[in-house]
Amino acid sequence: MMKKGFEKGGLSVRVRYLHNRMWKEKTVALAEVFAWISGEKYRKRVDAVRGRELIMTREGMESGYIAAEELPMVFIGCETGLVLLSVRVEYQEELEALRRRVNLFPQTVMSFAGSSGRSLKIVMRFALTDGSLPTEARESELFSQYALRRAADFLFATTGMRADEAGSDHFRVSADVKAMLNETAVAVMMPQPTEPLSDATAPILHRSEEPELNKDVLPGYTRREMDITKFNMLCRQLAFDRWQEPDEQLLQLSVECRKAGIDHEVAAKCILALPRFREKESLVRSSLENAYCKHPAGRKNPLEPSLIYQQLMQAFIKRRYSFRKNTVTGDIEYQEKGRYNLSWRPFTEEVRNDMNSAAIDEGIKVWSRDLDRMLNSATVTDYDPVREWLGKLPQWDGRDRLGEMADRVPTDTPEWRSDFKVWMRSMVSQWMGRNRTYGAQMVLMLVGAQGTRKSTFMRLLLPDEMAQFYIDRIDFTNKKEALRALSRFLLINIDEYDQISPSQTAYLKHLIQRTDVKERKMYETTYQQLQRYAAFCATTNSLHPLKDESGSRRYLVVEVSGRIDTDTQGDRRIDYPQLYAQIVEEVRRGEPCYFDGAHEQRIQERNRDYYETPTVVSLFDDMFRKPEAGDKLLSLSPTEILSIIRKERHVNIVNQSNATLIGAYLKRCGYKKTYRSYNVTIR
Repeated sequence: MMKKGFEKGGLSVRVRYLHNRMWKEKTVALAEVFAWISGEKYRKRVDAVRGRELIMTREGMESGYIAAEELPMVFIGCETGLVLLSVRVEYQEELEALRRRVNLFPQTVMSFAGSSGRSLKIVMRFALTDGSLPTEARESELFSQYALRRAADFLFATTGMRADEAGSDHFRVSADVKAMLNETAVAVMMPQPTEPLSDATAPILHRSEEPELNKDVLPGYTRREMDITKFNMLCRQLAFDRWQEPDEQLLQLSVECRKAGIDHEVAAKCILALPRFREKESLVRSSLENAYCKHPAGRKNPLEPSLIYQQLMQAFIKRRYSFRKNTVTGDIEYQEKGRYNLSWRPFTEEVRNDMNSAAIDEGIKVWSRDLDRMLNSATVTDYDPVREWLGKLPQWDGRDRLGEMADRVPTDTPEWRSDFKVWMRSMVSQWMGRNRTYGAQMVLMLVGAQGTRKSTFMRLLLPDEMAQFYIDRIDFTNKKEALRALSRFLLINIDEYDQISPSQTAYLKHLIQRTDVKERKMYETTYQQLQRYAAFCATTNSLHPLKDESGSRRYLVVEVSGRIDTDTQGDRRIDYPQLYAQIVEEVRRGEPCYFDGAHEQRIQERNRDYYETPTVVSLFDDMFRKPEAGDKLLSLSPTEILSIIRKERHVNIVNQSNATLIGAYLKRCGYKKTYRSYNVTIR
């Protein structure tokens, strides 16, 4: 339904939608989004998300979360004063009851069932005390944080239900004929906050407002349903002997019902429902009267204690915490529902102990392994922080910030600007999971003097939100950890590249070429295939860092000619959302995300100046050169050349490794070859 009072040209939101297989972005009126949700435009796809039918996706005819990928995303911007709450529900009746409550709030702008059908989305409106909204970015961010907390607190105080994902600022378009829109909703007035939310500014809400766990009743059960469950369990345990007399069965069952604490009347109706006692109401009631009158109600529960405590633990965890699995780090993160400071924290050993202690305080017998078993299951949803951040990027404004980033590096290296753009696009396309054939298989290497801020520039490539996924130290001798780093970091900087050994260089070459990560966890027999996120970069002060000529095509070597501009203050501030919005737009537009064969050949030619010259090659250059007209030609094999050098310089260098080096060097430099010998002349 749509409340009266809506005025055309009211609130607007930002929408990202798929058009001709390209993601576009535009600003639309909230009323238009409401029309999509309450109408039939996306109903078929939403029905597929909810598992009611199949629809064509990138994976073929599918349903479920894959079908949701092509639904438009609606972003609730804090500049409009809107706040989005999402409340997860178990049953449709629970959703409808909550909907009726929130639709009565004068602060509710819009409410509708989420695309999954298992949550209610609620949009509320906030404003400053003078009716305006913050204009500065920092003030707007703080205002949004506090508004979200107040909205969640208000919802809990009035309905007893908590917002499921504090901090979410977008949702997928849904389909709900009962959706409600009221753009003239009353704005909640709030003063401008001056400090971020923290444990001090966002105290724990009163636990006394939450229902206490009843250890005689399973979570979600009524007392009557619990009594019937106990009766069914008793019948299973007693397993009446067919040769036992009915009156003996009745007396035994009556006594056990009394011991289990089953309500007298419930026990009577359950026994009368059994075929052998259906027509004997007087006998049944007199037997129960005798069993219940002589003794007080008992407390012997026929349900296994382990079953009871397991369900109590699940209810306790669901009531007080939210969990998610970070797909980049592989770690479990948690959020305490009693706090609305929008922070997810790592699930550490200390946190596990605190949760167990809190459960024990509520009378729940629990072991650490019980909590671990719950969290290491499919019930914990996956969370990809990289794609989440990329998904929230604004529309690119057209300014070439990627080129401006490249211009911060002073260099005489030709094609640096275009090469840097391709390298950055290859890194981001790998984050997006779009390029599984090539990946980010080029190492960006900055070569220059000490103090030119090479490492600082590498750190500046990632925004603050992704800074935790940057690393500048990795141990290539620990091959398992080095391989795991491909899926746990976004950018791996090999600082002081010239310090790594030839064997480590060989393994690095193997890592660079991998497009995914296959990992087998301890004590498991199956391998997990993980997405590779990491791109590689390197810094060095050496002007000859390359050791392996065969692998030099994997290095984009750039010689820095001065101090890199790493100033990020004032006008030099890096607008990361727009920078990465440009990269994402160019990736989706089909701009080059990898270097083709011809380009790799040019890079390899350019890298010749950065090879580390082996001693045996230097000795050769000191004694031999290419023949010119009139020179005396010598046709020598690499081994014969080494023998002459040993005789003249008195050094023992004759071995297969040096012969291979000399042969490769002669071939690369264009010496004329006849069978196994090369034409040279002595200097």
